[in-house]
Amino acid sequence: MVDDKGRVAIPSALRAALEKNSGHPTDSKEARVAILATHETDECLVAYDEPYFDAMMERLDARALEFAGDRGQVDFNIWRDGVGTSENIAFDPSGRFVMPGILGRIGGIPKSSYAFFVGVGAMIEIWNPKTLLDNPSISEKLKTACRFSLEEKGVVL
Repeated sequence: MVDDKGRVAIPSALRAALEKNSGHPTDSKEARVAILATHETDECLVAYDEPYFDAMMERLDARALEFAGDRGQVDFNIWRDGVGTSENIAFDPSGRFVMPGILGRIGGIPKSSYAFFVGVGAMIEIWNPKTLLDNPSISEKLKTACRFSLEEKGVVL
């Protein structure tokens, strides 16, 4: 649940992975920082740790070089799509952070709404449950997980 002030909590297992992968001691403030961004192709947000961001930027740099124009000009949409609108977020020991307004709007996750978190490889996707359930390209397994999560919280869309 995103409350009326835009606060939302990262589930504990996903939060622990972010802290562990941060490269900082897991009980430190530095370990409780993530990058929140728009997804490259889907209508959701993604969160990841700084080491993953660094690796992703290397891949985007390589892609930009591979697809540079005849005179070496770069297609900046490679970075815009790859990183999208992004912000560093700090979360407290219980995983709570304030959803940046622009990211909430782009991701379709406004204040006083629901957010579904799911680990996907080295990143976390954050969905508006209705958007996820209405997306024909999302697997039925993930849709079932989303429905289960909503049912556990007593949420009816």
